Amino acid sequence: MGILRGKVGNADKIKANLIDFLLEHNDFKLIINEVPFLSANRWADIVAIHDNTIVGFEIKSDQDNLKTLSSQLSDYIKVFNEVYLVLAEKFINNFELNNISKSIGLIIIKGDFSIEIKRKAKSKNRLDKKSLMTLLWRKDLEQLCPLKKNAELSDLRDFVLKTVSLKKIQEKVISALDNRYGNAYRLFLKDRGNYTTIEDLRTITKIKKPPVF
Repeated sequence: MGILRGKVGNADKIKANLIDFLLEHNDFKLIINEVPFLSANRWADIVAIHDNTIVGFEIKSDQDNLKTLSSQLSDYIKVFNEVYLVLAEKFINNFELNNISKSIGLIIIKGDFSIEIKRKAKSKNRLDKKSLMTLLWRKDLEQLCPLKKNAELSDLRDFVLKTVSLKKIQEKVISALDNRYGNAYRLFLKDRGNYTTIEDLRTITKIKKPPVF
């Protein structure tokens, strides 16, 4: 793996090395850069899917602070089966870490951009249905309730929430994400070479503003 060196203040450099680390240690169906959820009120830095498990990664570089960390991660655990906090090494003793769930994994990025898994995330199946559905666009919701195609978006969401199981919603989320990003991810794998560059991140950065409404 090619290590990008320098100050751990560049989130894109952290992402590139994190992706290389992930690809070395697991067989991922999908890895995506910058994914909106909770109706685009939150953005996951990296989302990865393996074995029907959706993993969300929140990255904090040297240039970030941890003031809103607790609320951010509280939202992550509503939507993702596994959640990892990826931290620049300077934060390792920050008091804000005491306020986050022990189910959240910790990954430390050292000064040379090498990676250490401090704590593995605990996987959970019981996600918040309403929050998970925010990863679905209108066309995805219509496929879950085909008799409601002309309904208001809020009515579609209410119908799915009341009539579709959590398992089926998660299956639809994985399918929808693959439809949106799968071709780009496969192109990324083809063009990536031996390690991920910052330029490669553009390939798996698909959506700037989600066309939900």
